[in-house]
Amino acid sequence: MNILEGMRWGEKQLLAKKVDNPRFDADILLAGILKVSRDRLYLERDRLLKQNEETAFREWISRRSEHEPLQYILQRQEFMGLVFYVDERVLIPRADSEILVEKWLELVHLDEARGLKPNTKVADLCTGSGALAISMAHYFSGSKVVGTDLSPDALAVARQNGVNLGVAVEWRQGDFTAPIREEKWDWIVSNPPYVSRDDYLLCAPEILREPSMAFLGGQDGLEFYRRLAEEAGFLLNQEGKILLEIGWDQAESVGEIFQKRGFATQVFPDLAGRDRVILAR
Repeated sequence: MNILEGMRWGEKQLLAKKVDNPRFDADILLAGILKVSRDRLYLERDRLLKQNEETAFREWISRRSEHEPLQYILQRQEFMGLVFYVDERVLIPRADSEILVEKWLELVHLDEARGLKPNTKVADLCTGSGALAISMAHYFSGSKVVGTDLSPDALAVARQNGVNLGVAVEWRQGDFTAPIREEKWDWIVSNPPYVSRDDYLLCAPEILREPSMAFLGGQDGLEFYRRLAEEAGFLLNQEGKILLEIGWDQAESVGEIFQKRGFATQVFPDLAGRDRVILAR
C-alpha cells in the first residue's frame, strides 16, 4: 500500500474498535514509523511503503486497536517543551500538569525577588516518569531537586529521562515520604494519585492501561493529601511550601485537610478555568 492507503486503512481499523480520533492516531503512528512529520505524509502520499514499514505499521495499529495509549506505542510524550520517554511502567504526563510546574516557577521567582535563597531544595513525590522533577530542575537551575517513587520500575524510567535530557535530579525509591523524612525542604511538589475508586472504574480504557497506583487515591481520592498534611509540618523549612495537583472538584476538600493542620491555602485554575493546583504554606 502507499502512504495515503495506509492512513485510510489505519483509520478504518481504529474506527472499528471505537478508538477516539482514529484518523489522527493512524497518521501519527505512520509518521512515527517513517520518522517524518504528519504533514509530510500528505506531501508524499503516493509513496509505496516498504515491507518492513508496512509490517511495523500494521503491528502498531493492532496495538492501538486494543486501546494501548498512543504515547506508549511511540514511547514518547512532550511535557513543558521537553520530550520524555514513557512506557507502561509510568503515568503519561498530561498537559494539565504543566500548570503545576509553571505555577512553581512563578512562585520561586517571586521568592527570589523578595531576597529568599535561590538554592531551592525540592522534593517531587510520586515522580513517575520524572516529568515534574526534570522540568523544575531544567527551568530553574538554582534548584536541588529530588524525585521519589514507590515503584523502582518508574524510577528506572525517570533516571533514563534525566540522562536523555541532561538534567541532574537525585532519585530515591521508597513509600510516600519515607525517602525525604531525614531532611527539611523548601518545597514539596507532587501530582499525586487523586482519583476515587468509583471514578476510576469509569475511566477510558486507555487510562486503565496505565499504572493504577498512579491514579488511585483511596476510596474518595483524598488519601494522599491526608497523609501529607499529617507529616508536612515535620518536613518543611520555616518558609517551606507545598504545591499539589488536585482534581477539578477537590479544592474545597483538600483545602480543609491542610487548613486543619494549620496551613493557609490558595487554589489556582488551569487554562480551562477548572481548579487544578493548590498551594499550602
